Amino acid sequence: MKKSFLIVVCLSIFSNILAQKTNPILFFDLGLGYAKEINNSGGIIQYGSINYEKNKNLFTARYSEFNQLSVKAIPITPVTPIPFPSSDFKNTEVGILYGRRFIEDNFAYSFSVGISTNKYEIYKKDDYDKTYTESKNYAGCPFEISIKWFKSEKSPYRIYELIPVGKPTALGNSVGFKFLGNISKHSFMGIGLDFGIGYHKEY
Repeated sequence: MKKSFLIVVCLSIFSNILAQKTNPILFFDLGLGYAKEINNSGGIIQYGSINYEKNKNLFTARYSEFNQLSVKAIPITPVTPIPFPSSDFKNTEVGILYGRRFIEDNFAYSFSVGISTNKYEIYKKDDYDKTYTESKNYAGCPFEISIKWFKSEKSPYRIYELIPVGKPTALGNSVGFKFLGNISKHSFMGIGLDFGIGYHKEY
């Protein structure tokens, strides 16, 4: 269901792109950071998105996965417990967002809000110490504020920003920060470092 939802969104975006004569503003990003659920503990958040901009209007399809982290101890002996990382829950999100994006030379900032479908999984143990998962689905309101840096003019694409390949092109990499979250039954907020590739402005 979630995959079909994203496919429909991507096809809609690409159909609009084909009608353009100049290079589109279309880019992908992946990020990793720290997030915290309201009234609960924090952990690692990883996310990815596809973004399309037209006349400062930004359309985003986003996927994120927030894994809570804690430290528990294994009692190897009564006096030598060994700490190890553990996770008590996972929050998965698929969302569609709309916002505004503003470009200044090699820098852009944007803010967006939207709707999402979320899956919350809690890891528990029964009376026999066996782990099982309880899950529930619910709707949410995703949001994000993003800051990105990218090349200011056409140039050969650079692998790892070091090795130039081919002729000057609008295709390039980006790096930035993203403040993101979701308002729902299990609201959370986080911040991440993200890396992108695509056409970040009209060249």
